[in-house]
Amino acid sequence: RLSFTVTKTLPKWKEQLSITPQLRYGFSNTHFNPQLQFSLSKRAFSYDSEGGSSSRRTLSLLGGKRVSQFNRDNPITPLMNGLYTLLARKNYMKIYESWFTEAVYSKRMDNGLSFSVRGMFEDRLPLENTSNFSFFGSKQTRPFTPNYPIEKLSGQFNRHQAVIAVVNVEYRPGQRYIQFPRGKRAIGSKYPTLGLSYEKGFDKLFGSDVDFDKWRFSVWDDINLKLFGKTKYRIGIGGFINDKKVFIQDFQHFNGNQLFFASEFLNSFQLAPYYANSTTESFYTIGHLEHHFNGLLTNKIPFFRRLNWHLVGGANAFFVNTDNNYAEVFAGLENIFKVFRVDVVASYLNGKNGTVGVRLGLGGLLGSSGRGGR
Repeated sequence: RLSFTVTKTLPKWKEQLSITPQLRYGFSNTHFNPQLQFSLSKRAFSYDSEGGSSSRRTLSLLGGKRVSQFNRDNPITPLMNGLYTLLARKNYMKIYESWFTEAVYSKRMDNGLSFSVRGMFEDRLPLENTSNFSFFGSKQTRPFTPNYPIEKLSGQFNRHQAVIAVVNVEYRPGQRYIQFPRGKRAIGSKYPTLGLSYEKGFDKLFGSDVDFDKWRFSVWDDINLKLFGKTKYRIGIGGFINDKKVFIQDFQHFNGNQLFFASEFLNSFQLAPYYANSTTESFYTIGHLEHHFNGLLTNKIPFFRRLNWHLVGGANAFFVNTDNNYAEVFAGLENIFKVFRVDVVASYLNGKNGTVGVRLGLGGLLGSSGRGGR
C-alpha cells in the first residue's frame, strides 16, 4: 500500500487544499485498488482539550476502489491480522471490496458544537481468500476462515449497491477556550459531551439495494478526581427504526477483540467475538467505564512506587436482549516501562460465565492500544 499527501495553501480564500492518492495492490489476487481524496479546510485551527488540533471546517471528496472491513470501526489492523494469519492461521479480519464515491462535510463551532454530514455510494463486491500460506500449521488441521463473518452468514454475500447518508452531531455544554493569535484551545467543561448519530440507507436511489434507518445517542467524559485518579466513561443507546433491507456491512457491530493484544478499552470489548453479536434489533444499550488510579494505591507500596506502575480497572457491557448480551470486568497495571499495560479480564456472554483472559496494551505500538478513547 502506498499513500502520500500533497498540501497547498490558498491565501485568497484562507483555505488549505490537500490531495491524497492511495494505491493498494494484492499480489495474491492481483487486484489493483486505487483511490483519491481531495480535502478543502479552513486555515484557522482550534485545539481540543487533549492538545490536538483539527480544522474548523472541512469538505472532502473521495472515490475509487477499496478494501474495507465489514465493521467500519476497523476493530483489527491489517498488521495484527497478518501476524495472526501467518503464525496461527487465524484470519480474524473480515473484508470486502467496493467501488465507491463519498463526500464529507464537517464543522466545529466555538460554542462546543460540531457536526458532520457524509454521503456515500458503494458497489460492494465479495472478496475471497486466494492463499493458504502460513509459517505454522496446515490447512487440514486448521483451515482459514473465509473473509465474511461466518457467525452471521452461511455463505459469501451477493454483490449489491448501497447509497447511505450519515449525520453526526456532538455538543459539549459550557465549553471553555483560551484565545491564541492563530486560533483557540479548548480547556474543557464540567459537563460531558453528547453525541447523536443518524444513518439512512436509501432504497433504489442510483440502484441502491439497502433500506434501513438506525440511530445512536452517546454520552462520554473524563472526570479528574485529582488525588483519587481519573475516571473515563462512555455510555450509549441506539437501534434500528427500519430494517427492511440490511446487509451485514450495515449491522450494528460491537467492537470485539480476539487477540492477545488489548484494543481501545473505552471503545471495545476485550474478550468478545468480532461479529457474533452483531444485530439489527430496534434497541440496544452499551457502556464503558475505566478508572486510572494514578498511583493512589501503588504509591504506598515501595516496589510499585519505585517502578511508577499504576493500577487501572473498569467494566464494559452491552445489552440487546436476553439472548444477546455481554459484560466484562478488568483490572491491571499500566505505565509499565512508560508504555505497556497488562489487564486480567473476566467476561460473561449471554448471561453465562464466559472466559478469563489476559490483554497486553502496547500504547499504540503495532497498531494496538491499551489506552482509553472516546
